[in-house]
Amino acid sequence: MEAGGLPLELWRMILAYLHLPDLGRCSLVCRAWYELILSLDSTRWRQLCLGCTECRHPNWPNQPDVEPESWREAFKQHYLASKTWTKNALDLESSICFSLFRRRRERRTLSVGPGREFDSLGSALAMASLYDRIVLFPGVYEEQGEIILKVPVEIVGQGKLGEVALLASIDQHCSTTRLCNLVFTPAWFSPIMYKTTSGHVQFDNCNFENGHIQVHGPGTCQVKFCTFKNTHIFLHNVPLCVLENCEFVGSENNSVTVEGHPSADKNWAYKYLLGLIKSSPTFLPTEDSDFLMSLDLESRDQAWSPKTCDIVIEGSQSPTSPASSSPKPGSKAGSQEAEVGSDGERVAQTPDSSDGGLSPSGEDEDEDQLMYRLSYQVQGPRPVLGGSFLGPPLPGASIQLPSCLVLNSLQQELQKDKEAMALANSVQGCLIRKCLFRDGKGGVFVCSHGRAKMEGNIFRNLTYAVRCIHNSKIIMLRNDIYRCRASGIFLRLEGGGLIAGNNIYHNAEAGVDIRKKSNPLILCNQIHHGLRSGIVVLGNGKGIIRNNQIFSNKEAGIYILYHGNPVSWDPVCHPSSSMGQTVINTVRVVPEGETHSD
Repeated sequence: MEAGGLPLELWRMILAYLHLPDLGRCSLVCRAWYELILSLDSTRWRQLCLGCTECRHPNWPNQPDVEPESWREAFKQHYLASKTWTKNALDLESSICFSLFRRRRERRTLSVGPGREFDSLGSALAMASLYDRIVLFPGVYEEQGEIILKVPVEIVGQGKLGEVALLASIDQHCSTTRLCNLVFTPAWFSPIMYKTTSGHVQFDNCNFENGHIQVHGPGTCQVKFCTFKNTHIFLHNVPLCVLENCEFVGSENNSVTVEGHPSADKNWAYKYLLGLIKSSPTFLPTEDSDFLMSLDLESRDQAWSPKTCDIVIEGSQSPTSPASSSPKPGSKAGSQEAEVGSDGERVAQTPDSSDGGLSPSGEDEDEDQLMYRLSYQVQGPRPVLGGSFLGPPLPGASIQLPSCLVLNSLQQELQKDKEAMALANSVQGCLIRKCLFRDGKGGVFVCSHGRAKMEGNIFRNLTYAVRCIHNSKIIMLRNDIYRCRASGIFLRLEGGGLIAGNNIYHNAEAGVDIRKKSNPLILCNQIHHGLRSGIVVLGNGKGIIRNNQIFSNKEAGIYILYHGNPVSWDPVCHPSSSMGQTVINTVRVVPEGETHSD
């Protein structure tokens, strides 16, 4: 396009000086101008997005060095999200001077700070009207009593994040409020920094330190670009809360607690939050990406180490297992290994040849250990990735497996399982996405019929990542869970939900721990390089384990004991594969009487 004889490059340089409203007006001139405005994505739109004091990098905190697909779209999404708190302002207080022509009252801006109109937040709130904007100038503001928010207001810190600190305990009694660019610390008389029981609260680009935030249903909250240092968020019976692009550091307990079934009584913000969630990009994949490409060479070498897909059954307690047959006379636990054929024949082994360390007693086992060796070789996940190799094939290794053993992508599995697809697309209770949980005790705790959905988060260096108990349901999609000091995901007391597409590795205990009638769907995950087992099922735990890659764990791939009863099923499963299409190293079934510390 050339207008007035100027080439495109010069037009882009001129338009780069325009402010946001002017860019919008220019885009409405014609199609050519609209495309010209769009072409400013990596220049002017990037500058506007990064220069906004109310937000941070669109991929903060997990990937701050990765640019978004579109800076303009990222800025648009944040702008729309920042206006959610005013969606119920359609009927602002109208001027009483006109009876025929009703007009909205202009929002005022109240300044707080030394030499300003007000010297404290409390005095400014006493004079505030509906939807006024209160600007706190740099300084430390300590309120000696609890602040009650009776009218909808917006409280914004002036300057860079960290220049405005607020020591207060705020109780919201109004329908909506927004707080932005502030550092919160608790007041001397209460650890609760913010509380709401029915209204909607929105936090943008704030820091919270050493306190608590409470939201009770039908209240809702929307939190974005915030940092929580040793801070606990408690959500009770919330119909919908959204936590996006947040960082949780150094929690002494759980960072987020979701308790109680979502309230059937919903406030005005519920439908707007739901619409905002549906309009944002989804984490459901269009095609399955091979996470192994990101592993270092050493990890790949470990993943490719040839292992036979074994089923190890200890003891002779199970009447349905091949191991229930009595040993041959004269055979002893200390006898040398005797191999008989290669097509599923019985093989007697010494205790040292099995997966050691699974029995915490540390004593030698007296009973025979029987292993049935399948007729094909499994070398980590490599043979089931559609013929894709990251290194040369091992000598003598067969690279062709039956087509029924090729893993489906997550999208293929969800399309095949409509109930799982509906579950993956559902949003109820608390939505946590693109957040970072690190260096603390617990990540997310869901209890007492609570509901939580977690997408694209990172959980690292915690005691545990997620704990789900008491008939609660979780949906976990595309999360990274690693270096936990215990198990990554705990499910207890009839907990359930969907755990799909996650990368779970280098955890001290089991990647997923299922107990006490919990019944999750575990689908298309990568569970590897754990210091104990990949998945542990015990104490009447259930679950459907399907289409996962479980490999290079120090102990069993799937460990079943104490009446654990998972289902690993696929309609096109090869008859010789007892665990469906799940790729595993070892399945270990332990009879009653033996203990396990996972």
